[in-house]
Amino acid sequence: MNAISRMTTERILTRGDAPRERRYCKECGNPFWPSRHGQDFCPKSTCRSTFHQRRASRGTQLYDLAMEWRGKRRKGLFTELCRILDDWLYEDRERAKAHKVIREAHRRQLREGR
Repeated sequence: MNAISRMTTERILTRGDAPRERRYCKECGNPFWPSRHGQDFCPKSTCRSTFHQRRASRGTQLYDLAMEWRGKRRKGLFTELCRILDDWLYEDRERAKAHKVIREAHRRQLREGR
């Protein structure tokens, strides 16, 4: 364990709370020590904002399509909606696969003592 991670571990353990385990960022997949309970993103501000920007843009896209589908009752819009959702699910699965690779590499490094 290097000096920085040892200091971080000590800082987290001396607060009087229960020790917090290392987590992996919901956006980039990199490991981090949470500074508060329920923290899902690493301290880089870009990860949290990127995640929420993607959610917002997806919501906007979904809203526009749903309003057109309901308002105009145009054929094929439900199929389009399903295609968009399938694309998003594929993107999320690919992101999860990439995060899994990062987690496994990190765990391998910890086992090897680096």
